Amino acid sequence: MNRWVVAGALVAVFLAAGIASLFVGTPKDVSDLKNFPGGKVRVSGQLVEYGREGDYIYLILRGRDGFTIRAVVPYDTVVRLAGPSFQFSGEVVVEGFYNPATKTLNITTILKGCHSAYYAPVKS
Repeated sequence: MNRWVVAGALVAVFLAAGIASLFVGTPKDVSDLKNFPGGKVRVSGQLVEYGREGDYIYLILRGRDGFTIRAVVPYDTVVRLAGPSFQFSGEVVVEGFYNPATKTLNITTILKGCHSAYYAPVKS
């Protein structure tokens, strides 16, 4: 009887972990952050603009309904990830900590949308 209780508990734990991984692994749209209380989040949005301010790179990301946020990441982190000639483009997927009061996401991981820029050789 005890074995069945332990087995049932293990099945319940693995089932809960599997269901949770579906929600954690799927990025929210930037527009979903309008009602998000803040905290750790994985988010996807269209890149509107990006640039450098001091030691940080900022990204302006837009959601499907036009809601925008500012996402920031240390410049050194981006250089380590994509090299000194990096580009952001199209859809960007990032993880980080969102502050709804400032509509700012402090990026901890860049999952999509950042790559090394490369240049074609000059023809003589």
